[in-house]
Amino acid sequence: MNSATPEFLFVKPGDYVAIENQENCNDAKEKDKNYWVGQVINCIGGARNPNSWTLFQVANIDNGEITIINADIVEKILKPSES
Repeated sequence: MNSATPEFLFVKPGDYVAIENQENCNDAKEKDKNYWVGQVINCIGGARNPNSWTLFQVANIDNGEITIINADIVEKILKPSES
């Protein structure tokens, strides 16, 4: 995988991902960023290209909360799905 290619482009349903806390997205200090871990339930494509993910439906593994997030706040795939 090319380091210039965003990792969220390779996310699939079932993957465990590190997600940047949305409250800190505009924070310029790298050390102040918070992350949480979620399991991707569904990948939602964009209007121009349905195969390019723009949103993910994820389950927070700590509290079970299901939420929809912007794809670009996924920092890293921690554990790929077993498919």
